[in-house]
Amino acid sequence: MVSKILSAPTLIVCLAGASFADGGAEMEISSLFGNPSLGEYAERVSASAGADYESEYVFRGKQLAKSVICPGVDISYTFKDGLAGYIGWWGCYSTDGFGYGENDLYAGMRCNAGNLGIDLGYTAYTYTSDNTTCENEIKLKFDYDTSEFLGDFAVNPFVAGYYNFTYEGKTLEFGIAYSAPISKWILSENWGSIDISAFGGAAHYDAGMADGGYMYAGVSADLSVKLTDFWTLSVGVRYATNDNGSYAAVAGRENNVWYSAKTSFGF
Repeated sequence: MVSKILSAPTLIVCLAGASFADGGAEMEISSLFGNPSLGEYAERVSASAGADYESEYVFRGKQLAKSVICPGVDISYTFKDGLAGYIGWWGCYSTDGFGYGENDLYAGMRCNAGNLGIDLGYTAYTYTSDNTTCENEIKLKFDYDTSEFLGDFAVNPFVAGYYNFTYEGKTLEFGIAYSAPISKWILSENWGSIDISAFGGAAHYDAGMADGGYMYAGVSADLSVKLTDFWTLSVGVRYATNDNGSYAAVAGRENNVWYSAKTSFGF
């Protein structure tokens, strides 16, 4: 689980790892962030924007709404090789009159030490039906890139902990992802892939959840096509299940199968 105690040591590890990963042993903060020119500043910025359609909205195994559209924007800045900060917004709105609306603001730092990635972030969840409520959550996530060893067959496992201050909620989640470059295999061109992921977790809330907690799991598969260097389209199918249908699920459903479509732009 995540706690405030983890924040400072994690950032220290990230800063140190980014400095050594750049080939030098300097530990000075000034050398870490460097002194780039205006053009170099621009090159360090990356951004993406997109919108998803989901026939159901399922969050951590729980169906919170029926069909929704979910736009979002993400901006990141690379301070040094292996160390970047990010900030973004994600929304979720009903398309069938169900009345669900959500706006999330998030920010964080990510560092890569070799094949290991460490992500420390914060999210503020707000809901259009109750503008007075804002849930505050922090996360600590570790993932591992195996492409150096497995090439086109690389799987990327992760484990993440979340702490929701508003509801004293603790969530532990783990999973694995794989992207099969099908167009590369068939046509020797790298523009199409099948992206598969699986996850499982356990959540427990000490406040605001009568039954205390639940366990959940899910899988997804998406066909992604890169139309240009900046534009990607994808369609997919998902499945999720949980062992407690009484909490925050539409009609108490414990098993959900749904589909999605997404367009995204990025540079």
